[in-house]
Amino acid sequence: MVEYYIPKWEEIEEGILTISERMLSDDFVPDVIVAILTGGVIPAKLMSDVLGIKSMRYIDVKFYKGVNSRENKPIVRAVYVDNLENKKVLVIDDVSDTGETLDFVGNIIAMFNPSLVRTATIFVKPWSRKYPDYYYKVVDKWIIFPWDKWEIVRENTEAPVDKKERFLEILKKLRKNS
Repeated sequence: MVEYYIPKWEEIEEGILTISERMLSDDFVPDVIVAILTGGVIPAKLMSDVLGIKSMRYIDVKFYKGVNSRENKPIVRAVYVDNLENKKVLVIDDVSDTGETLDFVGNIIAMFNPSLVRTATIFVKPWSRKYPDYYYKVVDKWIIFPWDKWEIVRENTEAPVDKKERFLEILKKLRKNS
């Protein structure tokens, strides 16, 4: 049975603020933020707002197929990156589970000749082979982020999320209409 961890928005905001403070104490303010799609988009937007960074880029990488199920290796679906030469870059994702996605994206970013690349995730799993440069908390359960919960419920209707019944009704209507 999968154990879940469900952070509230307040905890996510606390994580972003804590990571921002750690970056500032390291005298690191990025020129560009690169979000790993899709989980890193919302943390990247929050971080860009906190730090006042207007330059954001994206890399679409697929690694997970579902809860506790992943591909053999990360797969690049799209790279929306330019103008990183001699820039300080922060790569953001929501969680570092194995660390492979962060490594993979770091290698892609290196091809654009940045001056410095650092990584951040809100959470990191204790078994991750690569810990990001900045993170908020170590969590050893499957994390259900607010932006991922409906995807998880599609796969596992037993997932303990709020408003699940309403979502399942919508899903039933969608299936009926298709």
